[in-house]
Amino acid sequence: MRTLALAIVLGASLPGTSPSQAADTSPLGPRLSLETVVARTLAYSPNVAGAQGAVRDAAAARRVALGAYLPSLSLISSAGWSDQTLGAAGLTPGLASTSANTYGAGLVGALDVFTGGRRGAERSYSEAISQAADAGLVQQRYATILLAKQGYFDVLRAHELVRVAQEFVAQAELGLGYARDRLAAGTATRADVLLAELALSTARRQQLAAADTLSTTSAALGRLVGANRPVEADPSTTREPAPLALSDSGLLAAAPAAAPAVAQAQALANAGAAIVRASKSQYLPTISVGAGYNWANQSGVPGALRSGWIVAFTTSFPLFNGFVREASLTQAEVGAEVATATSADTKRLARADAQRLLGRLHVAEQDIALTREAVRLAGEDLRVIQVRYRAGIATMLDVLTSQTALIQAELDLVSARFTYQVARASLEALLGRDL
Repeated sequence: MRTLALAIVLGASLPGTSPSQAADTSPLGPRLSLETVVARTLAYSPNVAGAQGAVRDAAAARRVALGAYLPSLSLISSAGWSDQTLGAAGLTPGLASTSANTYGAGLVGALDVFTGGRRGAERSYSEAISQAADAGLVQQRYATILLAKQGYFDVLRAHELVRVAQEFVAQAELGLGYARDRLAAGTATRADVLLAELALSTARRQQLAAADTLSTTSAALGRLVGANRPVEADPSTTREPAPLALSDSGLLAAAPAAAPAVAQAQALANAGAAIVRASKSQYLPTISVGAGYNWANQSGVPGALRSGWIVAFTTSFPLFNGFVREASLTQAEVGAEVATATSADTKRLARADAQRLLGRLHVAEQDIALTREAVRLAGEDLRVIQVRYRAGIATMLDVLTSQTALIQAELDLVSARFTYQVARASLEALLGRDL
């Protein structure tokens, strides 16, 4: 930020630009509160829609896993006509040519009575995937909330930059007036006026840049909330630090235990273990029972349905299938090992991120207090320097240096407030809860 401010102060001037042309502070669109921005961003976010779809898919998979314990029912029917020559007792073959019709219907049910634990493993897998989808939805919601808050505070930050730039222009115009008054009185040189004009031109350029930033951030916020135009942020939301709902130790303990990313990774590890159990079930036979009843006409057509009950027991046990079972089991074990390692690493990452964000939050809190005091001191210093300059004691360079210090302090305060809000929202996104 200091490098950017110095670059602006030392940049070239843009002659012929008036303050009214430099920045248009008129509202760019409807003003939305933070709560409205968050609600509309969640409503229009494709990522949240995708996470909700994943939850629905997982629920459907759970129903399929439960359905494996229920019998499958099928309704069959057939109809046919044949003009084949039918031989009958006492008739010369080839001389009795008749046609026959066949029709019938049946109801058949089948149920696997033993699968070697495959159904239980698949049910555990579907439960784990459902838990992962639920945790993923929570994680995506708070990630989207973080995005909405960043967009909202970006607009407020841009407004603060515009305000600071306007103060910079006002101070530069005041300094230019002092320089011209002293030049007219013969107590200043033409160089003082030129320096003051350069400072005013630089301030107007900074005002232009701030106005452009405001326009860009307002348009980005409009996209987030589903609007086809720029959107303003309601500045009534407080931007001052507030106590957290949890202590530092509570935050550090909750991050690796209750963070949505951790819950999702653990659920995926459980799903990997269930896949391993399901793969091992291929080494056991599958026993099924089926039953049904057919209704059909009396027909001599070969293969036609016959009326009556049918009950069947079947067993399926592949003795050798070209090492397909071994390959699927190896893949399942590798996936489970990777998922377990990822789950452990996610817990460590969550704690590290909580420590990092908590440190940034506390630094920003202290930085806000320090920069607020710096603004007060820099403002008082500028007032004294301007009085000294008008009295002929200080130089124009002293005035410009004091102006730069005040503007830099203002920019640092804006940056500290923005850093605090983003760090707090990032902590909420990490823990999946409001703080």
